[in-house]
Amino acid sequence: MKYGRSPRIMAAALELKGPYAGIGKAFLELKGLMDAGGIEQAGKPFALFYDNPTEKQAADLVSEVCIPVSREFESMGRFRFKVLEAAEVAETRHTGTPESYTETYGLFLESLLKEGFRLAGPTREFFESPSAEAAPGRGFLIQQPVKKS
Repeated sequence: MKYGRSPRIMAAALELKGPYAGIGKAFLELKGLMDAGGIEQAGKPFALFYDNPTEKQAADLVSEVCIPVSREFESMGRFRFKVLEAAEVAETRHTGTPESYTETYGLFLESLLKEGFRLAGPTREFFESPSAEAAPGRGFLIQQPVKKS
């Protein structure tokens, strides 16, 4: 586990409700909207996970897919401009199978709480590119905004 500070991120975003397995399709939709609007990608895509899938029904899970951008644009419906302010974060990587991601997330979040941190926002998982295969446990970096209690 590593601690650091994430920079301020401007992003295009789509909010989702339902199983986290649907984020790959949503990334492709978001990238299509960006391309149609002439909005260039300026970094690695990431998903924001607001709920613990072991504590909520899959149909009720809330997430967002985000792709960094270099300029502000006007939001249209579900296609929104979003700013994530700079934040203190803890980082880890998932090295198991994509299906075992809940173990990594669980151990990661439990260790943060034991070390006296409180969670200060949704978990972020970063991906190499927008892809239909994107899903929890398939990213290259897990990042959790934190604050010391």
